[in-house]
Amino acid sequence: MLGDIVELSVVVRDLDAAIERYTRVFGLTVHRRAESEEFGFKNAILPTGIGHIELLEPTDPAKPVGRFLARHGEGVYLVGFECEDVPTSVERLRKHGVKVDHRGDKDIAWVHPRDAHGLFVELRHREAYD
Repeated sequence: MLGDIVELSVVVRDLDAAIERYTRVFGLTVHRRAESEEFGFKNAILPTGIGHIELLEPTDPAKPVGRFLARHGEGVYLVGFECEDVPTSVERLRKHGVKVDHRGDKDIAWVHPRDAHGLFVELRHREAYD
């Protein structure tokens, strides 16, 4: 069900400072930047071979990324695993009593951290960085 790790999301206080550090120190480049009002963050995607690091700066302290930063400080927020069949995997997880957020129109799902020993798990397809 779980394939390669294809995403590592890191919550940061200052997106621009984090981008500068990750590009200078690790030699990564920014593939794209965006903002999600729905989820309350600004982000940058930095490819790393088969996957990417996503840097997240909260824009709304009341939404999950903002609450994470307030409770835990900067650090790893989410690990995304390649999953070839998200709907079937979601069904299997739910049969095991796992809380999964899956929006049927999207091929992506999230496992609640309480059901993964504190790790926010994402099931997704591998992304292309062309």
